[in-house]
Amino acid sequence: MAKHGRLNLSNAGYSMPADAAAFQRPPFYYRNTRSIVVAFETDLEAALEALPAPLALSEPATAILSFYEYTWTTFGPYNEAILSLLVEHKGRPMNYVMHIAVTTEPPMLAGREIYGFPKKLAQIEFKNDRDMIYGTLERPAGIRLASAIVRPERPADNGHSAAPPPVSMRLIPSPEENGRPLCAEIIETNIETRVIEAWTGVGSIAFAESSRLDPWNRLPVKRVIGASYMLSDMTLGFGKVIDRLE
Repeated sequence: MAKHGRLNLSNAGYSMPADAAAFQRPPFYYRNTRSIVVAFETDLEAALEALPAPLALSEPATAILSFYEYTWTTFGPYNEAILSLLVEHKGRPMNYVMHIAVTTEPPMLAGREIYGFPKKLAQIEFKNDRDMIYGTLERPAGIRLASAIVRPERPADNGHSAAPPPVSMRLIPSPEENGRPLCAEIIETNIETRVIEAWTGVGSIAFAESSRLDPWNRLPVKRVIGASYMLSDMTLGFGKVIDRLE
């Protein structure tokens, strides 16, 4: 006689696999994070093509390429690269995460499943060379999709901690052949940042190679607007659904 299993929502883990969760519940903690950020003006039409309909593009169309070196986190150490757009949702400034890559599996799984961050695994370097701090993104290894260089020159105020909150689109397809997506949500993520030190300076970015699989170069660089380096601690909390795609 067949017997029913005993695993249910009351005794299952927080994430899949239900009996051996791949990641824990938020919040997630980050200490001594190093990051470089380069903001640039881009093409309005190219940005609108990549932006979910519930979000509005701020003008001039501004994109941000950033690299992170997470030396200690509750996911373990890893590096990250993000391409984002400055947007608004019902008049609120936000930072739409368009492309994002990481070097290890736990933050990739949690980022995709909880917040809808479109994370992929890639090779990402974050290094110093003389007076420059730089980041590179390759996917696959040897194919340089993006790079950024910042030369810190002057101390900045700690207003970086008041940056617009990240927003993303969590898209989960239907398992049925002609089914609508099970989930098409716009999610705002709560991140608390404590700035240890911040610097502004000269920045440069490049999208060296084109890839139809990872089109990081779809936003052309018209001009660099600003560049910064920061050392910080962060706490990544829960997110909330603020809209849905129809």
